[in-house]
Amino acid sequence: MKEPEAERRKPDPEAGDSFGLTLRALAMFVLLNVCFRFMSFERVHRLFLRDRRVGASPTPADGPRLARRTFQAVQQATMLYYRRRKDCLPKAVTTFVLLARQGIPAELCFGVKKFPFSAHAWVDAYGEHLTDEPAGIKHYNVIHRVSC
Repeated sequence: MKEPEAERRKPDPEAGDSFGLTLRALAMFVLLNVCFRFMSFERVHRLFLRDRRVGASPTPADGPRLARRTFQAVQQATMLYYRRRKDCLPKAVTTFVLLARQGIPAELCFGVKKFPFSAHAWVDAYGEHLTDEPAGIKHYNVIHRVSC
């Protein structure tokens, strides 16, 4: 027996929230671009990266899922705003700020690799590396962490 049409297409209760997170990430990208254009990194750091935890911390069971969902929203916003350009700093800062505003404990990490020299920024939350290439993080030495 076939299910009724309404039963098969149940709306995802988090779809609207994910869309909202994606819009917030897009707005943050625009704001960061303006700030990085006209301010020093130190001022941007003070403006966005000081302790900004706003919401109540999610339950331990929900936290990792919410962190991944937030990172996925940032990834979607990246496809709309940055296209294919690899720009880890705005993505990491945006992810970090959105997690902090949801009360999700996270660390913004800055790392360097000696040879060939490169630098990278990513977010750690609940023991997971929220970055484009989690396996590649092991090649970087963390030189600075910002916690929320």
